[in-house]
Amino acid sequence: MSLTDRAIFTTDTARVGIFRCSVDDPRFPNTGPIENYLVVFPRTGVWIRHAGSRPFVADPTVVTIYNRGQVYERRPLCPDGDRGEWYAVSHETALALGRAVDPAVDDDPARPFRAQYVASSAQLYARQRRFFLRVQASAIDAFEAEETILDIVATAVRGARASGKPRQPSRRTAEAHRELALRARAELVRDAGGGTTVSELARQLDVSAHHLCRVFKAQTGTTLHAYRLDVRLRLALERLEACPRSCSVLAHELGFSSHSHFTAVFRRRLGFTPSVARQLLAPTAALPQALLEGVTGIEGDQRHDSISGSGQWRECTGRRTMSPRPCLHPHCAPSVAARAVRRAEST
Repeated sequence: MSLTDRAIFTTDTARVGIFRCSVDDPRFPNTGPIENYLVVFPRTGVWIRHAGSRPFVADPTVVTIYNRGQVYERRPLCPDGDRGEWYAVSHETALALGRAVDPAVDDDPARPFRAQYVASSAQLYARQRRFFLRVQASAIDAFEAEETILDIVATAVRGARASGKPRQPSRRTAEAHRELALRARAELVRDAGGGTTVSELARQLDVSAHHLCRVFKAQTGTTLHAYRLDVRLRLALERLEACPRSCSVLAHELGFSSHSHFTAVFRRRLGFTPSVARQLLAPTAALPQALLEGVTGIEGDQRHDSISGSGQWRECTGRRTMSPRPCLHPHCAPSVAARAVRRAEST
């Protein structure tokens, strides 16, 4: 692998493409300014620094966001280099999406996207992987593809609206906390399948375990354990797609205590089992419609219908409701997918 950056689907409004760059490629540190308004779903971990900004870790748990003409640099974090899929939209569409997050984008219309990266849910990551493979295999019509690209980008960019700034007691302390969280993420990505304990990680970072846990949660909104699980599950999706190895071997490679533990965590967090994921990642596989609806509907533009027909999210209480459609509230979506899987497996 040297350098690959090409579109595999293009319309006037939306594009989707593939990016690959090996660490030993001389262009790895700087592959030139961004040519589109786009979001990228990383499949490996690298350091990214936008011109004039601080560096951050771009790994499979985030979506990186770029405006056209953005100058940036990268530094290696993993031997796999930089790999990812990108989803681009027109300037007009980018402005509309940007205004929904920050109405002040019209003050600088050349930069409709203000965030450099946002957290990516496991469901969104799995959805875009499945979609990308369908596009790559020409197993989707152009209308659906364009609509899906727009929705994936909109879903990713909307994450910036919910990204609140952590409390900052002082500039020096805030910077130290930010750097600690970044270094912790880098170490967890570097050895995602290892058995490093919190204490060992804290010693590597020269802080106490308590301080590390507290700062990491404040900076990222999640725990060290949950973060590592998310990285492992995304790596599991990658390997289920690429290699026919058994789930038991895969579970061991990724640091799970057993096959059953791997399967339980996978299903609880993604809403389906590793064996079903292997089917989902086969672009031309004939999958039951109930299964596809249960998975791809999670991050779509469907919203929980209220009785009044307002189309807004309703608080889910876990009780039976009068809604004609299942609840797609983020907290309920995995169980919706799980029920779809059970229905599909019983047919």
